[in-house]
Amino acid sequence: MIAIQALLAMVFRSAGRLLNTVFGWATVMLFGRVPQDRQIYLSLVSFGSVIWLITVVGIAFPRVGTFVLSFVPLPAWIDTTWVRLAMLAAALVIPAVVGVLATRLVDPEDRPGGAGGAMKLILRGYPYTVGLSLTLLLMTLFAPVLKVRDLLRRWTTQHVPVIVEPQDYPAVVDDVDAALRAGGIETQRGRPSWMLRFPTRLLGWFAGPTVGDLVAEELTRLSTSDGEILLHPSDMVISGRAAAASRMRAIVAEHLTFTRAYLTWDKEANEIEDALRRVWDGLPDTSGVDALARLRALESKMARLTLPYEEWEVLFRQKLQVERAALRRVAGLDERSAAAMDGDESTGLRRALDAVAAAVAEFRHGWKAERDGRGAGLAPFVAAAATLGAVLSARRDTGIGRRRANLPLPDAHVEARYPEAA
Repeated sequence: MIAIQALLAMVFRSAGRLLNTVFGWATVMLFGRVPQDRQIYLSLVSFGSVIWLITVVGIAFPRVGTFVLSFVPLPAWIDTTWVRLAMLAAALVIPAVVGVLATRLVDPEDRPGGAGGAMKLILRGYPYTVGLSLTLLLMTLFAPVLKVRDLLRRWTTQHVPVIVEPQDYPAVVDDVDAALRAGGIETQRGRPSWMLRFPTRLLGWFAGPTVGDLVAEELTRLSTSDGEILLHPSDMVISGRAAAASRMRAIVAEHLTFTRAYLTWDKEANEIEDALRRVWDGLPDTSGVDALARLRALESKMARLTLPYEEWEVLFRQKLQVERAALRRVAGLDERSAAAMDGDESTGLRRALDAVAAAVAEFRHGWKAERDGRGAGLAPFVAAAATLGAVLSARRDTGIGRRRANLPLPDAHVEARYPEAA
């Protein structure tokens, strides 16, 4: 008998660990990864919803409640009637607690205030709890199927932190699509699997705007021949073979620098991103020198921040890209200058051909004079070389002078105008 109890205990412990793993898969597939300051509240809300569902099922079906209570050793002096009443009270109170905790999943400025706002939060908790509990139940069933499918395809998953506002979601999807195409990857836009769409729609139907910052209204997938990108409001999930997923992530890091989505989660890091975006947007209207001064101010501000390494790396990469564009602007190598230089190159080629033609004509004239006995022996060669050198030298002096004239004059006081990051 003791051996059987030990075996059952081991089986239940293993089942508990497996269920916990599957539950983790379910929440990540449903919401993606979320910022650390929201993760604890999301875990509490999810756990409360599951406990509420178990409590309601135990009340509706007493045999199920008896089975659940068999796993919880109770003192002999506790009457089962009181346990039933406690379960009924929990079924009424848990949704209100979930409603209050759910407000921590949105920004403070989006939370309703006052007594009326608090009552509204409590009332919203009831449909939110119902929707989330049913959604997590479905995802707990679907998540292993989706995981096995990825394992059979030998796909790996990488996560890129983002923050996408609901109104900006379609534009950000367009930016990701354009970034992949710029990197040479053709994509097809579509919807994710129904095993992900249906639970998401169910949660949105019950919870409404409460989950607006966690679940996209129209979840979109960008698929390629050997991978896909699924964009959540707080996470970009890149799936595919290891090499393909790494390439897609590299392309996103290179081409998706300044978009309507934040690539960091920390508020202070978001402010740095905003400042870098303003410098980037102002480059076409400046010489680049002012941009470099503003970047130095931002560097000083970044040095005083305490950020996770991943977010610091994102900001540093964005800063380098802006700095590179500003330096190209200072050197006259921006897109407009590059087009002008291409024109200069084509004009220079024509001048070189004209110079060669002139040198050949001069050589023929000198050679004819030499043949008729009216010139020196080296005259044709000297005349041709002098003509060619004179034409090419004139072209080089003109080109250098024009490029130097396009360079902006340094401003000794430009850094003083930006003591702080804009």
